[in-house]
Amino acid sequence: MDLDNMVCNCMSITKGMIKEAVDNGATTLEEVMEATGAATICGACADEVQRLTGFFASTKS
Repeated sequence: MDLDNMVCNCMSITKGMIKEAVDNGATTLEEVMEATGAATICGACADEVQRLTGFFASTKS
């Protein structure tokens, strides 16, 4: 997975930034939205942000 791939174009949030938010304790879509700003403008990326949040949370050691 390329962590530099853009997830939220409105806020310029990458997969790596989503991973960092999860690594820092965000476990829900709402918490990741608050931590990064992703999905807070148009919402088009909300499903992808939620999927990535679940993925990164499940792989967290």
